[in-house]
Amino acid sequence: MPQTNPLIELTATHTGKYSDKWESYLRAYWTHLQAIKDSSSDILEIGIQNGGSLEIWSKFFPKVNQIIGYDNDPKCGQLRFDDPRIKVFVGDASSKEAAVTVKKITSNLGLVIDDGSHKSGDIIRSFLLFFPQLNPGGIFIIEDLHASYWADWEGGLSDPNSSMQFLKLLADVVN
Repeated sequence: MPQTNPLIELTATHTGKYSDKWESYLRAYWTHLQAIKDSSSDILEIGIQNGGSLEIWSKFFPKVNQIIGYDNDPKCGQLRFDDPRIKVFVGDASSKEAAVTVKKITSNLGLVIDDGSHKSGDIIRSFLLFFPQLNPGGIFIIEDLHASYWADWEGGLSDPNSSMQFLKLLADVVN
């Protein structure tokens, strides 16, 4: 009998702000995040749209201290949440200013989810800024890497400047 996926259930029954995480992503998230479900490490999500995923993370991670959302849409600055652990910042998450802001409010970053612009340059800059801030053993997730293969998203098959080529190079270097 297959194990239930609490993230799929949480998303399906969630009321409040809408979250459009794909079910295939929720299955992958469950696979990789269930081991840290009871962690108290902080979470950073880049690209929060209307904040629904932040509310879902607050339910899925009951012991986390802070859930930090970063988005460049000024409307996100008007979002309000019942959970005081959720904090939202408006600006370019791939900027040094964003990294400084996050570093000021947490030294306990255990999870970064990049669901921002999906543009290769932004993904690479965000990774370079926030990966060093992760706790040892922390998890860095990048959504929608398929956009790395599209020219309109600063990518293309074997484009040396695409986020996929950058990540492949990282894998080569550590191995």
